[in-house]
Amino acid sequence: MPLEKIKILLKDEIIEESNLATLINELDNFEIARRLNEFTTEDKVRIFHLLDSDKKRHALLYETDMDSRMEIQETLDKNYLAQLLDEMDEDEATDLIQEHSNKAQEEILSKMEQKDAEIIKDLIQYGEETAGGLMTPEFNKVYWNQPAAEIFTKIRQESNSDTQPYFYVVDHQDKLLGFFKLRDLFNVPTSALAEEFLRSNTPKIEINDPCEKVANLMSQEHLSILPVVNENNVIQGVITFDDVIRVMEDIASEDIYTMVGTAKVDPFAKKTSSKILARAPWLFTTFIGGIISASILGFFDGTLSEYVAMILFIPFVIGLAGNVGIQGATIIVRGLATGDIQEDNISHIVKNEILVGTLNGIIFGVLCGIIISLAAETVLNTHPLIGLVVGTGIVLAVSVASLVGSLTPIIFINLDIDPAISTGPIVTVANDILGLAIYLLTAKYILAFF
Repeated sequence: MPLEKIKILLKDEIIEESNLATLINELDNFEIARRLNEFTTEDKVRIFHLLDSDKKRHALLYETDMDSRMEIQETLDKNYLAQLLDEMDEDEATDLIQEHSNKAQEEILSKMEQKDAEIIKDLIQYGEETAGGLMTPEFNKVYWNQPAAEIFTKIRQESNSDTQPYFYVVDHQDKLLGFFKLRDLFNVPTSALAEEFLRSNTPKIEINDPCEKVANLMSQEHLSILPVVNENNVIQGVITFDDVIRVMEDIASEDIYTMVGTAKVDPFAKKTSSKILARAPWLFTTFIGGIISASILGFFDGTLSEYVAMILFIPFVIGLAGNVGIQGATIIVRGLATGDIQEDNISHIVKNEILVGTLNGIIFGVLCGIIISLAAETVLNTHPLIGLVVGTGIVLAVSVASLVGSLTPIIFINLDIDPAISTGPIVTVANDILGLAIYLLTAKYILAFF
């Protein structure tokens, strides 16, 4: 692979810098950014400076992992870094500046052009995952009384590859009245005023709305750009589809990492200690769960010693219950994240998930119970009653797991805790403990009764 060749050449002390630069600039810039974490700090900086344009350097900084990005920026002269950020889109520059300490932010902003610095200061005040944090202040603004001919003239004067296809019509106070598309201009007389052909039913997002709401609205309205307004309906900027996709990918990744107990640490982070510290609390949760499970097994030692065959089905019962619990929790978490679950339907969806889990438990419990009973004497060399124990245990354990998996995200939401954490070690450990306890209690009482 070309990137592997670069790794080798970077170690070659006699290679000409110009030749190395040529090879690096022939590579896909985004592929370099994606795999930059594989290089040493020295080589990262070297690659950065060997790129033949600031545009490529912008892309490399923005698209690579945070550790690599910070390592490169720490070596740069603050004046040069400020220059690079000045040339970037304000929303992208804001993302990079926010990763620095407050002191470093102030220093960088002081060296940037005043206009850009003021815009970035305004954007920084909003959360990274809100509409305000995602928006760009550059958009096509048209006043209600502008004729189509004047708008055409302005488009020709300012036309470039980045021209957006949407135009937002405002009044004299910059309050959003509506929008129109570029093609709408071709269907009206040149004398027509913007207010005469605007689309008044304008999908919009408020400045503090979360990224998930932005993504949902874009999907529903089939729009690639959305206007952002404040509480007074004054347009502040626009959000583009690519900005939303980037943040949603980050959010999804964070949720996945959290679900499996790795927290929100960058998977490509260099510092092993950061990874250990991030994962240790969740592993400790599993450790505690293991101790409790072992204690439960010890408590039912008499029952297990009398019916040894029961031990064979412990992983089966716990595994089935755990999977059902995780399925329910994942459905709820996803629904909450996408906005499909709202206050008006949350009760119905939770009840439905519990019902589905319970019915699955009954189906598999009855099926497994019958099969185990039929095979008990011939295959397992034990009493057929073991089938009733396992089958009943599955029904009860799966039903409880479904209840836990479906309700836990709701509980976390009410406690103002990210519900993604409930779908990982917490639900798994809870279902392991409850599933084991339910199975063994079921065995104890059924066997005692018969």
